[in-house]
Amino acid sequence: MNWEELQYGNIKIVNLYMGDIPVSHPQYKTHIGLSLTQEKHNHIRHDTTRPFNISDNSVYCVQSEDVVEHIEYEKLPSILDEVHRVLMPGCHFRLSVPDYGCDILYERSLKDDDGNILFDPGGGGSLDAATMKVTNGGHLWFPTYESVLRGITQSKFFTNGKYEFFHYYHKNGYEVKDIDYSRGYTQRTPDHDVRVQNPRRPMSLVVDLYKGEAS
Repeated sequence: MNWEELQYGNIKIVNLYMGDIPVSHPQYKTHIGLSLTQEKHNHIRHDTTRPFNISDNSVYCVQSEDVVEHIEYEKLPSILDEVHRVLMPGCHFRLSVPDYGCDILYERSLKDDDGNILFDPGGGGSLDAATMKVTNGGHLWFPTYESVLRGITQSKFFTNGKYEFFHYYHKNGYEVKDIDYSRGYTQRTPDHDVRVQNPRRPMSLVVDLYKGEAS
């Protein structure tokens, strides 16, 4: 699959998925993955920090699970803007990232003397001891409600759209709202991940962003 085949082929409803789609996930049959390594019937080889080679207002939905934390935080607003561009008016982007308010993620991470996270070995990659920078594909930032919200407010979803957070931690605890998985199956939630079922709490921050009706 490539962008030209997607744009001019026989696919009537275009759904995009950032990254490699797990074969076990329902999106494997309904979405086109944007992969750094794969190019096959349901994946396009594409770096999601670059523009999507598809027309404005042409995509029904986009999903990203555990991808954008591997990309520099400063690029988040521009990624959101590109998703906003390609979405049809009124359609949505389901974004989920590891929420470092979660005890499991925070406790497994390497921190400085003030408790700030430096590196999460569970997120892949490695920490360069000389520069104290994460390399080789690890998590480059450690998402929280505040950091994700800040990225959203710097994007076109804030000026022409709306958003709803479902799972996230905040200073007074956490929120776990019901998620409609028919709008995008998400693996790392208490509905599907036993690690956060007792007590029932978030592991990922999950937010739906909708493009405004005016394109």
